[in-house]
Amino acid sequence: MLRTCGLVIAVPLSGITRAIIPAFALVVITACGGGDGTPGGGDGTPPTYSIGGTLSGIDPGQSVILKDNGGDDLTVSANGAFTFAAKVSSGGSYAVTVGTQPQGMYCAVAGGSGTASADVSSVAVACAGPYTVGGTVSGLVGQGLELVLGPQHFGISANGNYMFPTALYPGPSGNSVSIAQQPQSPAQRCIVQNPYFTRTPPNVSDISDVNIVCGEFSFVANSGADSISTFSIDATSGALFSVGPPVAADRGPSAIAGTIDKKYLYVSNSRSNDVSAFAVDPSSGALTTVPGSPFAAGTSPRAVAVFTSTACTSRGGHCQLLENLYVANSGSDTVSAYQIDQSTGVLTPLASYATGTGPSAMAVGPGAPFTPFLYIANTGGSNDISAFLIGNLTPVAGSPFPSNGNVSSLAFGAGDAFLYPPGSSNGSPGYKGLLYAANASGGTASIMGFSIHPYMGDANDGALTSLPGFPYDLPSCSYIVADQTGAYLYATAGTNVFGFSIDKQTGALSPLRGSPVAVGATADSVSVDPANQFLYVTNRSAGKVTGFKLNAATGELTTMPGSPFAVSQSADFLATL
Repeated sequence: MLRTCGLVIAVPLSGITRAIIPAFALVVITACGGGDGTPGGGDGTPPTYSIGGTLSGIDPGQSVILKDNGGDDLTVSANGAFTFAAKVSSGGSYAVTVGTQPQGMYCAVAGGSGTASADVSSVAVACAGPYTVGGTVSGLVGQGLELVLGPQHFGISANGNYMFPTALYPGPSGNSVSIAQQPQSPAQRCIVQNPYFTRTPPNVSDISDVNIVCGEFSFVANSGADSISTFSIDATSGALFSVGPPVAADRGPSAIAGTIDKKYLYVSNSRSNDVSAFAVDPSSGALTTVPGSPFAAGTSPRAVAVFTSTACTSRGGHCQLLENLYVANSGSDTVSAYQIDQSTGVLTPLASYATGTGPSAMAVGPGAPFTPFLYIANTGGSNDISAFLIGNLTPVAGSPFPSNGNVSSLAFGAGDAFLYPPGSSNGSPGYKGLLYAANASGGTASIMGFSIHPYMGDANDGALTSLPGFPYDLPSCSYIVADQTGAYLYATAGTNVFGFSIDKQTGALSPLRGSPVAVGATADSVSVDPANQFLYVTNRSAGKVTGFKLNAATGELTTMPGSPFAVSQSADFLATL
């Protein structure tokens, strides 16, 4: 019997064999395609295969129209298996898409494309209906808070659970909740936790964790007691109210930094060479230790800073917060970088970078959407400022820059909001940011002023240039801080707080009316609240915090009723979220 592909051939027989069997014999030829699908032909056509999969999540009475390779429409009205009518040749491609969505629902395809080498039944089409978006509001005192989600504007007047009135349909595009209007009377600066989200079938569920946090909190490091004291801030008066007993840190808490969304707090511990991490309760400010805390750092960490950025895809608008923690290690002359887990607050070490001698103060310069800068004051002998482009912490050209003394703290002036290339609509052409440094050296106490070369993609990005008229001499100078607008600068010196207005063009400092104001004890660390209404000063060994009301229009400070506020421990460093 002859074997070929898909043929039946009549073969004439020789004379010898005619006597035995008929003159012609039918030779049956077996097919050669083989495998699943439809066999190929003897003319070389390949076999064909069916394309299908499973539909899930569709509601009764609904239907979805699917397409394969842009055609072969298939209407599916029930959950379960489906198969397209047209088959695909072996080696041919298939691409299953949704042609028409079911009314009031959204379907997504997974595993919908590939090359056919057998019958395909693994395409998964999942459908889902709309989902709600909401969360919890806490700390709201003022009036007029308004949230926005796409076209929806939603006013909120009370604390508690909230939900946007119109549900969203699932889909591939990202969504976000933001604040369209901050509350007033009293003024507050609310923030949104977990603002970005995307819901695509089959992973669709109601969202209830887009929390709005309006409360403010102050945290005080007690280095003698190795603890952190927590206070809630009265939005009207600025008065501090203790939130339970102090929480244990590790040995020698020296500095504090929190995330912009008020989720997490980080404390450098100079005597135990690590960083304590805490989750912050959005309603009370109470601290809970993050799993795995404390996290190892370099030798004698003296300062911490948090950098926050928002990363969005060019297609679909999917965004997420990215946060890094930087720790200045004065004993090992390094800065340690960590990634902050948004869900847990856990720190993952990234790398360690060399600084000058004895880094002990840091400032992160905002520059979004352009690359911002990290500045580190080195006070262990080199008396200079190291500058890095944030990312892989690439040193700025010319770094380190002379600081004219022993710098104890850094602060940005008005220019830090205008770090944009010339001609940008976001700032004045060629305008430079401003950086100030508190020089605490005995006998030469002063404030140094620098202009910052804006991020323009050239070799001088982030470089510092000393401003004319500086140093600005003071009797002493421990810490400095700028208000939230960068219009005013405050410096603690002895038992006083000196206030200055900042000239946005030249960076020059001019004393404010009524400056200095008395603290009543040794003034040290200083902080301004996010709503730019209050300023707080620690009194170290006195174990107190002095509070002032800040006039945002003039920069003037007035002592708030009830101040100073007892910490019951040494008050060494203060941060306000």
